[in-house]
Amino acid sequence: MPDFGILGQPYAEPLRSSIGVNRRREWVILSVLVTRPNAFISMHTLIDALWGDDPPRTAREQVMNCLGSIRRAIAASSAGDVCLDRVRDGYVFGIEAERIDHVVFSRLCAEAESAKALGRTESSLGLYERALALWRGGVYDGLDVPSFASHAAALEEQRAIAAEEYFALSIATGHAGGVIPRLLRHVGEHPLRERGVALLMSALHGEGRTHDAQAVYARLVRRLGEGLAVGPGREVRQTLDAILNGTVAVPAPRADALSVAELSTPS
Repeated sequence: MPDFGILGQPYAEPLRSSIGVNRRREWVILSVLVTRPNAFISMHTLIDALWGDDPPRTAREQVMNCLGSIRRAIAASSAGDVCLDRVRDGYVFGIEAERIDHVVFSRLCAEAESAKALGRTESSLGLYERALALWRGGVYDGLDVPSFASHAAALEEQRAIAAEEYFALSIATGHAGGVIPRLLRHVGEHPLRERGVALLMSALHGEGRTHDAQAVYARLVRRLGEGLAVGPGREVRQTLDAILNGTVAVPAPRADALSVAELSTPS
């Protein structure tokens, strides 16, 4: 398990006893370092992470103090081969990349995609499961840093895509029932992601919950119409057509079929 990470509240397990949870500036700087391991990070980048366009006159000195605290924490820890080196007007955070959660996440997703392309479905499912299990919350959870926004959005998008690939493979291999609760949460968090909606419709239909699948479609139509004045895309429409045309065999409905009210407030 990675011992440095940003996929949730930032953490650095070997440094935890030396850097208290309330030392925001150190955690902002650490998050920049963990985001870009083994790469040059300028002093300007570190200052921007802490203060944006309005740094104080003592910004450089304050950053140097934070970096000094991090260096001392590394020296006092069991971090092993971790180092923080000064390079020109900046720093390099030297660390084995596999110790960082977002690096491992991206690698596992790439391996899952390759396994899927080779027809190794079960292997792909396992890799996606491991990748998604690395997430403990939103990226940089608890740190409101504008300069982190674009990287956070990119990682969240990668997470959503990985989840949808996992759901699609699970449905295709006959495990739709097992992923419905997770699909409901996913669609609740991303109500306008049509890929997720189409997968939820397919999973519900495959479990004999055709009425609920149609309710999910109707809710999407309403949200798109009210919020964006557009209709649903091709994949969702094709999924509804397949349901209405009965092109997929449907087992008998289960006794715990979801109600429309439950679908309106997924948990």
